[in-house]
Amino acid sequence: MKRRRYDLELAVAILALSPGCLAAEGPMTTKVVLLGTGTPQPSPERSGPATAIVAGDRAYLVDFGPGVVRRAAAAAAQGMPALEPTKITVALVTHLHSDHTAGYPDLIFTH
Repeated sequence: MKRRRYDLELAVAILALSPGCLAAEGPMTTKVVLLGTGTPQPSPERSGPATAIVAGDRAYLVDFGPGVVRRAAAAAAQGMPALEPTKITVALVTHLHSDHTAGYPDLIFTH
């Protein structure tokens, strides 16, 4: 868990310092959205590991566990338009365990 936290903190820092993070009117807002926290036991209330870093109107997806597209659509419906699944164009994977990658087909086949 410590490694994942480090990876997430590093991703946030890189995005915050990248060119274009300053809009004409001032700094843009960056939010971290937990789309799924995973669980070893099947649960209808939990989706596979997925975190979105939303910087302005752009979303960066970190991992894409099962249910990621549905969770992103739910977040978009609750006021996070950058997480509309058709707008997600950048996805990063921390490691190749199936619980972190099983949502990839849904992600790439959602029009």
